Amino acid sequence: MAVTSASVSVNAEANLGSTLEVQFSARGPQTWVYVLNEGSTNLAAGEVVIRNTTSTEYKVIVAPAASITLGLRVIGIAQHAIPAGSYGYVLRRGIGTVKIGSGAGVSDVDTLTSGGAEAGTLLVKANSAAGAAGMIALAVQNIAASGTGLAFIDCRG
Repeated sequence: MAVTSASVSVNAEANLGSTLEVQFSARGPQTWVYVLNEGSTNLAAGEVVIRNTTSTEYKVIVAPAASITLGLRVIGIAQHAIPAGSYGYVLRRGIGTVKIGSGAGVSDVDTLTSGGAEAGTLLVKANSAAGAAGMIALAVQNIAASGTGLAFIDCRG
């Protein structure tokens, strides 16, 4: 069976860190990266995942709440559930779903960082050095607080 961007397994089906390019109709290409969810909770669609500080490999955990993570540590954004201890692909670059924190909604021109009110959620980039260094996405539609919507994702971790 071929490994796709939606593949999830308790056993590795590809090398950690390997990428997969997918053409997504008129929205352009998507780049996915293969990871191990090393956290204790399941990843959900729209959640930001970061490199676990104890790993030099593509072993990820969900980004913490209320704390902007340096953009170079952000691996990608989950587009489907990946259970704790399982392998799967997260979206590194391209149009995809993001989850906004409960603090406030975003407009279709806002740049986004991790650090929303709940773990794994995004918020509007703060006008600060930390905010600029943590920028990982651009909303392409208005998204309500605690909602999900589309953004151009560009993660570098």
